[in-house]
Amino acid sequence: MIDSSTERKVDDSNTIEALKQSCVLVRVCGNDPSSARSNSRSFSYTSNGKTIFSCSGFIVDKEKGYIITSSVIFIPFINDLLDKSDKGIEIDIILNTDTNVTLDSNSSNSSINSNNGRIYDPLNSWKSCKFIQFINPSESSVSLLKELGTHFIISPSPSSSTTTGQLNASTVSSQIDTDINSLPFGLVLLELIDKSLLKATVTTTNSNSNSKDTISQVVIGNSLNESSGNKVYVVGSPFGFISPTMFLNSISSGIICNQISLPNVRYSNPTLYLIDARCLPGNEGSAVFNRNGLLIGVVGPPIKSKNEKLPFTLTPVLPIHNFLSKLQQMRVCPPSSLSLLNSPPSTSLFANNITKTMTQNAIVLIQFKNSWGSGVLISENGYILTNAHLIIPSIPSLQSIVTSVTTPKSFDRSLYQDQQVDIRINDGAIKGNENNNNTNNQWFKGTIEYISHTHLDIALIKVDLNNNNNNNNSVNHNHNHNHHNHNNNNHNQLIKFNHVECNTLLNPQYGTPVVVLGYPLIPPTQNPSLSITKGIISNIVYVDQCAVSYQTTASVHSGNSGGGLFDLNGKFLGIVTCNAKQKNGSIITELNFTIPATSLIHFFSYANGSDPYALDIMKSTSTNKFLKALWKLQITPPPLTSNNTLKSDNNKLSTTVKSKL
Repeated sequence: MIDSSTERKVDDSNTIEALKQSCVLVRVCGNDPSSARSNSRSFSYTSNGKTIFSCSGFIVDKEKGYIITSSVIFIPFINDLLDKSDKGIEIDIILNTDTNVTLDSNSSNSSINSNNGRIYDPLNSWKSCKFIQFINPSESSVSLLKELGTHFIISPSPSSSTTTGQLNASTVSSQIDTDINSLPFGLVLLELIDKSLLKATVTTTNSNSNSKDTISQVVIGNSLNESSGNKVYVVGSPFGFISPTMFLNSISSGIICNQISLPNVRYSNPTLYLIDARCLPGNEGSAVFNRNGLLIGVVGPPIKSKNEKLPFTLTPVLPIHNFLSKLQQMRVCPPSSLSLLNSPPSTSLFANNITKTMTQNAIVLIQFKNSWGSGVLISENGYILTNAHLIIPSIPSLQSIVTSVTTPKSFDRSLYQDQQVDIRINDGAIKGNENNNNTNNQWFKGTIEYISHTHLDIALIKVDLNNNNNNNNSVNHNHNHNHHNHNNNNHNQLIKFNHVECNTLLNPQYGTPVVVLGYPLIPPTQNPSLSITKGIISNIVYVDQCAVSYQTTASVHSGNSGGGLFDLNGKFLGIVTCNAKQKNGSIITELNFTIPATSLIHFFSYANGSDPYALDIMKSTSTNKFLKALWKLQITPPPLTSNNTLKSDNNKLSTTVKSKL
């Protein structure tokens, strides 16, 4: 067990170096005369009838020489491995040792070798391993992957004949008690043949230290203690076999953006994490550590959007608690590697847990007909801000006006007053429930109070506490076992909501750390949890000394529309509205734009009752042509004044356009 009094923090180079010493680069090579196996992954190398794959892994037991890695690179050879006819398969690893390269070509200690004009990677100390067994994903993981498979591409699929050569399904099913298509999200146990290598010393290359440390093993933490927003570190070897010198045990960091549980199981533990740390081909099997340096998960294979222009840029992580019982049954984890019963929760990125809870509870999930997005509670009586583009496309009469040449002065309320919106609100958003620590949600009906006709992509919605019978067939709540419906009108009239405040004195600067909160990617039928991504304010557009647009680097996806932008103190900064996209239609997830809170003050004044005429001001506001062009990225450079005048052509000059989320 780990003593919390001596708990390490991943804040210095020595601790990071210690994490690297528990991680390895894994390579598998096998016969592939037809190169069919190489089709299973975009990252492979085929030569002389053999195909090579690599990924990442970590040492879980030094004494036994046990190493855990991803199953994804072994699936092309699954038939041979299970039949024990693996004569042509070679498995080896590179440890975090002897990484110092000597350049002196005249020295006998030189690391550099060359032949025929080629310079070979000096880090070539591959150590042989043997395959022990596949470690199946948990039943909850298998069920969740089936659910996600209806919305995303869960890759690679072992059931495809192009993925594994000729997959012997009977052999696989008889020896592996799991769904074949979920096998890439399992693990593999390897054993290092020469275990004495794990007793080697490692010379720390830190310029401030000449100390020597031994190869280490991971310490397993309590992944159930983690929550969205917690910082994580990934140690892995992307593109590893190409150049171990360049890529061995690279470090990346990010946060847990989302914790996904089974939608039809009440109070289930998280089955999958999504993180925003950089992960590349070959990072599968990478160890994921929390801020205390404890292993909490393993990087899984990528999940892809079915629409290639809407990228899925978050990385799936398999929480270690899903595998812990199997590892203990297999006697893989020595007691000294487990801190599960004693590890404290990892530190959140918010200033404190109260700030985190209050901020998260103010974000709601909105569904209108076939579209969904996010919203922000702005008053105790249930007013919510979201984006107009969530609503307008589903109302034909409004859509026709928007696409017409003539800009309307305002939208007549009769065009949308009979429309209702479905709103999912966390129980903690209701005043009096703040300290209940539950994750229950309630579905409410909402009325559309206002849709902006100006450059502001804003709609104002109000929770209808008198009409919450939840009989809207457009929302499938069959999977939402942790929701309640409100039918008692007397009770509903007493409901008041916690909400964000609009502080016009806040003045975020360039580089201010921020978080985006919303409900991207996972549709409402899957009962999604709140997603958090972190970045900085990378640019601010000022007009007449007033901020009119924030640009951030936080990863933003479809469904984040209408969500909130906050600083790390939980202060509301604005409504997330759109991404930029390239001319080929591909979304740039790390280039997005937010409407600042200062542009929304009239909505807050109206909602909290301080100015009953504030909404009329918004209705009478004319569209600012400059701001409209700015938000659509339709501003072009002026023509050159030289003889070679550049003709202004939007289609040629514009490299990006705005994309509504």
